[in-house]
Amino acid sequence: MKKIVLLVSVLLILPVALHAQFDGQVSQYMLNPASFNPAAAGEAGMLDITGQHRLQWIGMPNGGTTTWFMANMPVKAGGNKHHAGIRFGNDRVGLFTTQGVHFQYAYKLNIGTGALKLGLQPGFMSIGFSGDSVRMPKNPSSEYHEGGSDPAIPNTALQGFGLDIGAGAWYTYGQAYAGISVSHLNAPVISWSDEHDFTPASTTSITGGYERPLRNPRYVLKPSFLVQTDWRAWMAELSLLGFYDQQYWGGISYRYGSAVVVMAGLTIANGLSLGYSFDIPASSIIRATWGSHELLLSYQLNVNTGGGGRRKNYKSIRIL
Repeated sequence: MKKIVLLVSVLLILPVALHAQFDGQVSQYMLNPASFNPAAAGEAGMLDITGQHRLQWIGMPNGGTTTWFMANMPVKAGGNKHHAGIRFGNDRVGLFTTQGVHFQYAYKLNIGTGALKLGLQPGFMSIGFSGDSVRMPKNPSSEYHEGGSDPAIPNTALQGFGLDIGAGAWYTYGQAYAGISVSHLNAPVISWSDEHDFTPASTTSITGGYERPLRNPRYVLKPSFLVQTDWRAWMAELSLLGFYDQQYWGGISYRYGSAVVVMAGLTIANGLSLGYSFDIPASSIIRATWGSHELLLSYQLNVNTGGGGRRKNYKSIRIL
């Protein structure tokens, strides 16, 4: 069976060489960490419903889109040591399309004055490849002409389905947090046909952050970082968000060699918040794209999870 290598296909499909595109890459990662780390499920301490949509590389053919919809919360049984959630995802980059539904479970262990959560994410994923949209040159060394072929790359639309498992860990200590997660732990083989199959690369994500109230407690700074790698390529992002009066926030990120990100958001109503980010390309890709847009809508509701205490509007690493 012929293996389709993602890197080769992306280089054939996109007009310029790019940094690696990891699973559902988003810019507002610090506002929705459960999208890439199952151990962060229930971290808000209440029911958290979040939708996130990203338009990647506007103006570039096959630029891509990423959509997440997820819900998670602490579970009443076991003194809030258990946390559960569900994640729906749809990701398109180049000629690849990935859909998935995953269940998330995290178990909390108190370690001194900190807490460690261990998470598991079993689910199912479907990966498609639009081989009927591939355009190959007859002679790569000459002027571009359609009609060429490569037996290693399918020329028909293909779709496959498989079991997918991820895992993660999440540690909090005071106002600081850190997490690590790994996707596609079971190395799922997505069978497209008798001749072609595909195995998505496992992505390791490492993140961390800190909340720092200023002299006026109505102002809070939240630096954070995210590093992702499939051990062939890597991405690193450093971010800073500033919050005012639990109502408004704004900030900036730098994704190494790729983009500068501007972010802003506000609390629309009690428990309902809206975030927006815009990626400004910081590489030669700026000649081919206007940038990337991303929206995040989140609703948090304090339900009786067995932990007692009075109602809190927010208790997450996202909004104080």
